[in-house]
Amino acid sequence: MTDQQDVNYLYAVDDRLPWWQGLVYGLQWAAIVFPSLIIACALAGQALQLVPSAQVRFLQLTLLVSGAFCIIQSLWGHRYPLLEGPATALLLTFIGLAHGGIQTIQGGLLLGGLLLATIGAFRVLRTLMAFFTPNVVGVILLLIAFTLLPHLVPRLSGVSPQHPDGQYAVFAFSVVLILVIAFLSRRLKGFWQTTAMFLGVVLGTTVFGFLGLLDWQPLQVSPWFAYPKPWPLTAPRFQWPAMLAFSLAYVAVMVNSVGSIQGIANVTDRSRLPDALHRGILVNGLAGICCGLVGIVGTVSYSMSPGVVLVTRVASRFTITFCGVILAGAAFAPKLAALFAVVPDPVVGAALCVGLGGQIGAGLAIINSQQHRLSGRDYLVIGLPVIVGTLVSLLPTAFFNDMPAGGQVFLGNGLIVGILLVLLLEHGLLR
Repeated sequence: MTDQQDVNYLYAVDDRLPWWQGLVYGLQWAAIVFPSLIIACALAGQALQLVPSAQVRFLQLTLLVSGAFCIIQSLWGHRYPLLEGPATALLLTFIGLAHGGIQTIQGGLLLGGLLLATIGAFRVLRTLMAFFTPNVVGVILLLIAFTLLPHLVPRLSGVSPQHPDGQYAVFAFSVVLILVIAFLSRRLKGFWQTTAMFLGVVLGTTVFGFLGLLDWQPLQVSPWFAYPKPWPLTAPRFQWPAMLAFSLAYVAVMVNSVGSIQGIANVTDRSRLPDALHRGILVNGLAGICCGLVGIVGTVSYSMSPGVVLVTRVASRFTITFCGVILAGAAFAPKLAALFAVVPDPVVGAALCVGLGGQIGAGLAIINSQQHRLSGRDYLVIGLPVIVGTLVSLLPTAFFNDMPAGGQVFLGNGLIVGILLVLLLEHGLLR
């Protein structure tokens, strides 16, 4: 299998690095994850019908909690270079229950987080290890890349309110930037090679700036310092529809986190995987409890991380620690948060595309590492979950509107559908 011995990493998982390099790598991670945080906060804020000042508070609390749990996970939890941020499954449930008020959402988040923390604390996941064969792990890595395509396409093609159908010039620029980042990642040497994504982000943003396409207003009007005020203390309401919906959503979060941890383990260090699974799920549950207390969307270990590690060739978990410090610091420095928000979507999409391309290669290598030759049965076990999971991710959001909240959480997430399907085929129908 692909592991840190198979890739010429500049820094391995437990390697400490100079603070200035850690800062650069942390900024690289922060630039990649920040748009996801912005989008999640915007959607949740719209669902709750928050006024602008409350939306800023929501973003600040999200940055603070996401940054804090990036630090906790990298130092004590799963101890892998994995980003932490708002979970899509929880965001869907959050939006679906927004009409019931923040207190109802808080009650559901608290219960779901407590259930997940209990599963991690009592090491219930031990029996799951045998189910993650090379076929399953490889499919998970492929699914992560393909199910993110619907989120990449609008970024890469320049879709905006002014250009709902996109712009061919923006797409052409995105493709060129993808090739530039890939070229830099192979041609540069030493430290500079590991910053290919960051250099690509800086270069792409600079080009947009020269063309006058950057919106500097958020940076100009944002204050240097602002304390993230908590919401007024309210008593959570524990209503069974919300508790059931969030319990189902946290099962999806668990599957997502297990897949993310499995994916990063197979490109870095598998020896710590058994403990990493339980500690990572425990911390995800504790994060859910924390998010329930402050009334924001619960977090999950982001699945995009393995591709970034493979391209940058820096596997040190301490880069995520630096990223967490930067995100948490941005919660107190709105001008820093606004600076990340200035990076254009096509630039972020191009950087992610390069990382996911490397991740697809890692998934194929894991599948091909098996002792036996792949058979017709393997082709179906691998191919069907990838195609079905990708199809689900391409369905419009309105397609799932008439489903119950629990159905939306599972059937509306292509990654979850694909993971469940590959487990069913590998260990059930085509065993």
